[in-house]
Amino acid sequence: MPSIRSAHWLGVSLLIACAPIYADGPLSVLEQLAKSDPKPFAILEASGEGTVNRGQAVVISSHGHVLSAGHIAWIEADKAFAEKFRINFRSSSEDRPEGTTHTHKLEFKDNESATFFEHFFPADLKKQEDSRFIAAGDLALFKIKAEGPFPKLDFFSEKRPTLEMGDTLHLCHYNFPHKAGDPFFLINPVEVVGVAQTSWGMQYLAKGYYRIGSSGGAILKDGRLIGIQSSAYTVNAKDIGEIPLGLVSFQLVWSGMFDGQLGPQTDDVEE
Repeated sequence: MPSIRSAHWLGVSLLIACAPIYADGPLSVLEQLAKSDPKPFAILEASGEGTVNRGQAVVISSHGHVLSAGHIAWIEADKAFAEKFRINFRSSSEDRPEGTTHTHKLEFKDNESATFFEHFFPADLKKQEDSRFIAAGDLALFKIKAEGPFPKLDFFSEKRPTLEMGDTLHLCHYNFPHKAGDPFFLINPVEVVGVAQTSWGMQYLAKGYYRIGSSGGAILKDGRLIGIQSSAYTVNAKDIGEIPLGLVSFQLVWSGMFDGQLGPQTDDVEE
């Protein structure tokens, strides 16, 4: 039986998992995700020797399996991969599953009635055949060191999906993951425009708006997970500087990539 503290999180997980796609139109699915609290989206922290990398992440199992961009684990200052990781959920609720290392309560200076919490959980990187990366791509799987249950996002497909030129997808990410006390969350439309041969293999390209630090962000199709952002290629405008408009590259993901790794996935709760 889930604890009283985890009941709120479990209810959100059930809502997300059972939400009918396009029940009231495409926008309503995105609204449900944006309003969910806590969300199945989080911040990944990779800690090195005095340096912390932060990026986006998405929860793909109620047991706390988390998917993100693998390169976030690389600490350039140390010239080494991080071995210590945390997952940070940003929520308006103080309730959370057992296993948090700590919780911060934060307030907006320009809105005295708005408060939110950052819940930190330790996590492990789950190697794939002795590699930190999945299928030699810029993908990494993490496991929160807590029982949960956690809110999760379903995959778009069981097998490798296909995309068409001009498909509209949605990039989900927190505004500035490296900035503490910023819960601003975006679901941005991006349009598939091509492909790129990268050091991580072939990736898809999409144009649209994003923010710095969106690496690891979930790419959705019809409200379900179809990709993880790897890189961004920003427009630099004369006399303006860098603006959050350009191309993002991402890798496709599907549930079959993780067969046997996530444990039984059920929305039933044992009494």
